[in-house]
Amino acid sequence: MKLTKRKPAGKAGKKRVRDLAQTRSQILHAAFDEIYANGFHASSLDAILERTELTKGALFHQFASKLELGYAVVDEVIVPMTFERWITPLAAYDDPLAGILCLVEQNVRDAPQAELHRGCPLGNLVQEMSNTDPEFRRRLRRVIETWIDGLAEHVERGRRTGHVRRSVEPRAVAEYVVVALEGVFAVVKGMRDKSVVPAFVSSMRAYLEPLGGRG
Repeated sequence: MKLTKRKPAGKAGKKRVRDLAQTRSQILHAAFDEIYANGFHASSLDAILERTELTKGALFHQFASKLELGYAVVDEVIVPMTFERWITPLAAYDDPLAGILCLVEQNVRDAPQAELHRGCPLGNLVQEMSNTDPEFRRRLRRVIETWIDGLAEHVERGRRTGHVRRSVEPRAVAEYVVVALEGVFAVVKGMRDKSVVPAFVSSMRAYLEPLGGRG
């Protein structure tokens, strides 16, 4: 049997791939915005599409169901957002503890009140979906573990460079920070009041600063 070489995709094929990727991204970010504003259960596909100029056909070409779209929002929007806000920026800090505190100040203390009133996108979905859909729970847990692991790796880096005491357990620090952050986001959302934030930031500073240095 004679084998023939497969022709590389032409410009039309590459453009179609780009268009599909752009469409997927547009749907995902519209879905994220709708879910963040109203919750997963209250978000309809029609409402999501109203945030775009796309048809239901375009949506169902990418996602077989609303649940599948929700899973993709977790994997393709919330995971990268978690890295962007809480993990990747720490590489710029020699002292990861100082970096964590700076990110807390930036993403909590200095966040717009209207944004804080909506809570944390990850935390909102954990509260809404973890007890109703096992697959959502699995994916959301993976995001939390990724966040903890990312922080722990930077704290461990600080131990190696002498910016963090050698007696510190990096994962314990990371777990505390993530749990504390999710707690303050939930409290501010529930109270619709940002007044608790300064005390939270001060407490986080009081926790982190003594962990620095050799020892």
